[in-house]
Amino acid sequence: MKTIKCPSGHGEMRQKKIHKTVTFRGMEVPLVTKAYVCTECGLEAGTVASAGVVQRTIANAYRKKAGLLTGTEIRDLRKERGLTQKQLADLLKVGVASIKRWETGLIQSKAMDHVLSVHLKGQNPINKYSGDREFSIERIKLVAKAMENALGKKLLKKTDKMLFTAKYLWYADMAAYRCLGKSMTGSTYAALKYGPQLNNYRDLVDNIKKADETNTQPLTADEMNIIDKISKEFPNERMVYDAAHREKVFKETPIGALIPYSRAFDLTEIKL
Repeated sequence: MKTIKCPSGHGEMRQKKIHKTVTFRGMEVPLVTKAYVCTECGLEAGTVASAGVVQRTIANAYRKKAGLLTGTEIRDLRKERGLTQKQLADLLKVGVASIKRWETGLIQSKAMDHVLSVHLKGQNPINKYSGDREFSIERIKLVAKAMENALGKKLLKKTDKMLFTAKYLWYADMAAYRCLGKSMTGSTYAALKYGPQLNNYRDLVDNIKKADETNTQPLTADEMNIIDKISKEFPNERMVYDAAHREKVFKETPIGALIPYSRAFDLTEIKL
């Protein structure tokens, strides 16, 4: 066993299990590790190898407290599903080096953690079609109005049946789920003859037009960025209509069936 002597001349230091709380990324996280401790002055010391272990332990403790998958959980869930690191990387459309780093200590972003959870843990059936958000007609109106401002044109017209508006909403909800881990409106979408459409839109359209969009949670800066990207990608209604029809997400969903939010990761017509 490796021995370390106290630099203050107190003799050999003993290895002990240390319980402490450290501040990491502004969060207090518990840490349990081993270190060499001087029984006389209390000085703690570690080795180069133990420093790496401490870093990984802190990172995993932080991820656990922040509600993120730990490196061990990512590795174990991947193996449970019979996936190699390369296969998981291909599913997530990232380099295999990213998977290796996440499994050995690098902390993934919250958005990427959501992507990992979808592919490794499966999706909560309750939220499969709502994008992990409670449905809100007011938010539909809010997103539609924000899209109008970004496009510089009217979408919610008196005779509007959501033919084009729904495509913008679909992209906004799917993109938000993919990038932020939560849809913008909580809407469910069905694959209909004329493309992705709000489920039961005939019962919703009048209520959407009458809704008070100020009576809901404001859009975040990230959500507004997504809306801006969509408006620039599809500056006119025909473009978003045609793009939605080209999506394999739409093509592979039977007519009349709901489109699960997990398919947001298969969008190809917009760069996110």
